[in-house]
Amino acid sequence: MTNTIDADARRMYALLADGGLALARTNTGYGLVAMRSEAVRRIYALKGRAAEKPCVTVGTMAILDDVATGIDPDVRGWLSRAVAQWPMAVIARMNRRSALLSSWEPFVASQCTKADTIATFFGVGDLIARTATIAYGHGELIVGSSANLAGTGNNYTLDSVPDEIRSAVDMELDYGIAPFTSDRKLASTILDVTREVFQREGCAFAEVEASWREFVANGRAPAKQAA
Repeated sequence: MTNTIDADARRMYALLADGGLALARTNTGYGLVAMRSEAVRRIYALKGRAAEKPCVTVGTMAILDDVATGIDPDVRGWLSRAVAQWPMAVIARMNRRSALLSSWEPFVASQCTKADTIATFFGVGDLIARTATIAYGHGELIVGSSANLAGTGNNYTLDSVPDEIRSAVDMELDYGIAPFTSDRKLASTILDVTREVFQREGCAFAEVEASWREFVANGRAPAKQAA
């Protein structure tokens, strides 16, 4: 399986670097993955997504260390443990000196940041994580959004993705059902570390919140769930 993942990741990276759009599984459902401006535009058009809603950047801890700034070292330590167990997205201050962020085309940069912050998505699964690592080795980033029509919730199997999305991508890879699912079709939990607030309840939220509260019990102000 490792050889298959590596081969698929290399094929995906080559496609994305050439401006293509891929459909692949994350740990919380299938997602649309891109690198270049035209592919990001296609994400918004296919989903019917509002332009003011940013895409996420596929994250690893190495990527987070480059693209984000101002994260408390203790919080970073908790994050490194948490994202290894549960699917999460992390909103942090954007590092304007980031070498990786400077690789973005202007449109990609405008759609993947908001108010001087960037959202990095962990829990993307082995395939997309491997593809992101390959891109990182080339000094670049992968971005994306869930493969669903806006407001309809995550799709946990490839067959659940609307046909109009599947037929419009340049590559799709079927990696089975997502490991984390919910009757409510939830995505990942989002933690805004700039305010230490849970921005969104997602799959495994109870576990993430319990772990965070255990962490903050050592003296930090606890995170709140956003209203």
